Amino acid sequence: MESIIGMLYYKEQNMIYNALPRTLQPGYNFGPHCHKNVEVCMMTEGECDIVVNGETITVRTGEMMVIFPHMIHSFHMRSRRPAVFLQMHFQPDSFSWVEPDVAEEVKFLGYMTDEHSAYLLQPFSVRLRSCVERICTEMNNKEGEFSGPLAKIYIYEMVFLLSREISQGYRRIFVIENPLAIRAIQFISDHMEEKIGLADVAKACQVTPRHLSTVFKEVINITVNDYINIAKVDKAMRWLTESELTITEIASRLGFSSTQYFSTVFKRYTHVTPGEYKLMTEKNV
Repeated sequence: MESIIGMLYYKEQNMIYNALPRTLQPGYNFGPHCHKNVEVCMMTEGECDIVVNGETITVRTGEMMVIFPHMIHSFHMRSRRPAVFLQMHFQPDSFSWVEPDVAEEVKFLGYMTDEHSAYLLQPFSVRLRSCVERICTEMNNKEGEFSGPLAKIYIYEMVFLLSREISQGYRRIFVIENPLAIRAIQFISDHMEEKIGLADVAKACQVTPRHLSTVFKEVINITVNDYINIAKVDKAMRWLTESELTITEIASRLGFSSTQYFSTVFKRYTHVTPGEYKLMTEKNV
């Protein structure tokens, strides 16, 4: 048992970004943002509006939203009562070692890697909720010898359960199928730490900036430059909480011309400065 857990620990050390219960108060708003992780939001009390690529979905008690990589989304609390949900982010490429015949059966693996989409499961099963709760418990158990590795084992169970439940009954909210939009998103993701703009993305996609702008706005509901900024801000937020990099170093790494301009862009999408965001996250640790 110990050797298996040890193998998983070293093989999938960065598999789970976070897993924790969250309470959102009335009036709370966050986003828009995007990331490379798969995000799972399981609503246990109340309700919250989640906007995915311009479409608003009210996620209620007993429902689960699964948001795949690169999807622009935001949270909005319009209810007068708090919302409580279990949230986790995990890396989809952690499953790349799974045997092809197994991957073919576990459809959720294909959804994670081949599509840009979001799903609303309504309702989720008791077994699935129990699995997500165990993941959150183990990830926040600082004294458990095998807490991290056990959480990773439960992630595999969750993926199998999600595959089953998505096939049995779900509502797909949004899927990006346009090849040009997908190529553009991939280029932006791969060149996040460079100074890039619409012209660079269009050149990489071998189309004119005007054509890319039109298609991207129709498919994603925001401009290419907005998407670039949102992706960079999300990366900055992670570095502000997970690294020792200074704000100036983060601005430079993400290709911003100055720290001041970086702060302006950051505040445009988060409503706080990088310094304020860092202080907020430190207080919550």
